[in-house]
Amino acid sequence: MKKKIYLLALVLVVFSCANNSKTNVEISDENVATETSDESIDNNEIYKRNSNNLKALFDYWQAGDVESSISLLAEDFTETGTGYGDKDRNRDEHKAQMEGMMSIMKTSLRNAIYLPGVDTVNFDLDGSVRYYGIWNFSVGEKSEDLKVYGTADFNDDGLITSLAHYADFNMTMMQILPEEVMKQMMGSSE
Repeated sequence: MKKKIYLLALVLVVFSCANNSKTNVEISDENVATETSDESIDNNEIYKRNSNNLKALFDYWQAGDVESSISLLAEDFTETGTGYGDKDRNRDEHKAQMEGMMSIMKTSLRNAIYLPGVDTVNFDLDGSVRYYGIWNFSVGEKSEDLKVYGTADFNDDGLITSLAHYADFNMTMMQILPEEVMKQMMGSSE
């Protein structure tokens, strides 16, 4: 019987210590949450603005409106070349590529999911936007879907400073474009 009483007393002491420590942690966490809530609201607003700008860029692409899409890009914009042998493009090179692409094909995006990007050191929202979606590319009767992951960085004004897409664009283009156009795009004179 004595053992049970001692065990019960020990459990009560441990339990009360655990509750005191938990209460202190909760108070501490509450103070931290209060201190960062203003920053969090600002970061959420920045994310909303930037994701809306990225959505607008894609809407302009789908409408074939190159000039309006370019207005969302910063002067120091870089499109990261992610394909085999693909070089990075500045704003003017990106514009030329989009004009060429939009002159021969139609694009549409569906099932797009937009997510906030995070700083890799402290995991706070950093204003960048990631997206997953299915782009459809069509030329005449030919049409292909392509699952794409992309990411965009923005400046303080909400203009896109960098854009990268990860998918097998070359294979998709080979399926819908005439052979002569593919050779020209790939830089081949044969």
